[in-house]
Amino acid sequence: MTIVLTAVAAVEVAEVAVAVVEEDVVVVADAAVKKPDIMKKIIIHTIPIAVSFFLLAAQDQICNPIILKGPEFLKFYLILLAGFYASVFSLKFFKETISGITFYFVIFILILGIIKLIRGLFLGKPVGFLIIILILEIIVLIFFIWPNLKQKIN
Repeated sequence: MTIVLTAVAAVEVAEVAVAVVEEDVVVVADAAVKKPDIMKKIIIHTIPIAVSFFLLAAQDQICNPIILKGPEFLKFYLILLAGFYASVFSLKFFKETISGITFYFVIFILILGIIKLIRGLFLGKPVGFLIIILILEIIVLIFFIWPNLKQKIN
């Protein structure tokens, strides 16, 4: 009796697996259409980050922006922000939508600034300029990037 039940269960599992495979084919077909668009946005947003880290390595001979002193970090951070927002505006210029990829890059840059802010506070260093830059970055995130993502979600 258990052998018959197992065989019936195996047939039902096989039917479910075929249905899942058929659904995956459709999803894979949709993903194949959207993948070049996502990769293009990742490459466009990665270029300013790579350039700022290349300049960091060329000028300061280090690859860790957290250990930079105040003025050097601010220069690195402003180059990073200027390049990133230039890439965002270039996407808008070419009528591309701002996607979740852009949001993740903004969060990455914001977290980098927050880490440096916390480090500066613990060491007792002046962090006024960094606080102003972070506030401006949060304002840009709230007013320019979040509504586009919210509209896309709805």
